[in-house]
Amino acid sequence: MRTPLEPRRSTVSLTVASPTEPTAPENPRIPYVPWLVAALVWTACAALLGFVVVGLFASVSWLTAIHLAAADVFATIGQGWLALHGAAASIGGVHLGMVPLGLALLVAAACAFAAHHAAGQYDLAPDAPPRTAWLAWAGVTGAGVGAYFVVGVILAAVLGGPAQLAAAVPGLVLLPLVGCGVGALSGLGLEPLAGLPEWVRRLPGAAGLGLAVLLAGGLLAGIVALVAHWPQVAALHDSLQPDTVGAVVLTLVQLAYLPNLIVWAGSFALGAGVSLGGTGVVAPGVAIPTVLPAIPVLGAVPGVPGVADWAWPLVGVAAGAASAWWLLRQSAPEWQPCLWQGAVAGVAPGLGWLLLAWLSTGDLGVDRLVGFGPRFPDLLLWATLPLALAGGLYGVGRALWLSRRAPAAEDAPTG
Repeated sequence: MRTPLEPRRSTVSLTVASPTEPTAPENPRIPYVPWLVAALVWTACAALLGFVVVGLFASVSWLTAIHLAAADVFATIGQGWLALHGAAASIGGVHLGMVPLGLALLVAAACAFAAHHAAGQYDLAPDAPPRTAWLAWAGVTGAGVGAYFVVGVILAAVLGGPAQLAAAVPGLVLLPLVGCGVGALSGLGLEPLAGLPEWVRRLPGAAGLGLAVLLAGGLLAGIVALVAHWPQVAALHDSLQPDTVGAVVLTLVQLAYLPNLIVWAGSFALGAGVSLGGTGVVAPGVAIPTVLPAIPVLGAVPGVPGVADWAWPLVGVAAGAASAWWLLRQSAPEWQPCLWQGAVAGVAPGLGWLLLAWLSTGDLGVDRLVGFGPRFPDLLLWATLPLALAGGLYGVGRALWLSRRAPAAEDAPTG
């Protein structure tokens, strides 16, 4: 028994490792693949992914049309893959000149995953200078784009003619460039805007928020149109008389073009409207009917102007204000910087929308079925000016509100 005067004994455990024992690495990569091999192999697989997905659609359709020759089914798969990369295709005797943005986003995401994995295998020192890190990014991105391009050119040469190969070249470069570029940035932990003013570094996030508001507005406008015109959509679907498998394939094909349709509906909500071939137009307060292809979802196109159509441009105002809020939420309440920075933040998602709108346009046939998509040059105005005004006004309003609250807070009695 220990008396109160006896010192307290403590037990200390020490573990001594032998100098010859191996130590585990701080960040083990299991399994380890050289970055160049990873970039080449995984991006080549991403190039084949689009072919496989289109092949699944065609193969499922073949289950109910087994009288078709295998060569015809393979040709359909090839034409669908070429359409994915921007080449005009002929599918089932129908001219198609529109990129399915849903499939394009899927392939771009696969390229981003491949580049992210390859960048994670890059043996880059933690204290490496920025130039070395950017050279690593260029190496990973370039290897991925090169692998995709080589595989894509081989497939395009086998699946289509020289004209289709030439038309697919921009898509074979831009699609992996976007995906691999973003994936490599994430994998290497690079910040492209590092060293620039704080408001510039916040601008991509602000633009992303505004773009999300525009996409949400387009989705809402599309849902409203579908609900309001559901009898026409159902009647058009029934007129095609698809069996169960055919109905599934028809739905999947329309889902592949769902981003296109959302951008169309969003352009309508902005106020610019949508061109429906040579003469057809639908916009707030305007509905000029025309011949439409037998695609069920197009049954939602209104035949007469809606009563509350001019309320939809508020979506653009909300997008510009949301983008300005994100950019200015930590800024000083000075009205001049808030004015022009808010306007820049407001117009940023509009510029991104213009790019999406341009990518979503195309042909759904010949003659009067040529030229579907958001209306240009009308969209150049509707996607920029209202959003810039909304962002600038929000910035001025925020600055004035905070400047008025500051003296009131100083004059308030303290307890």
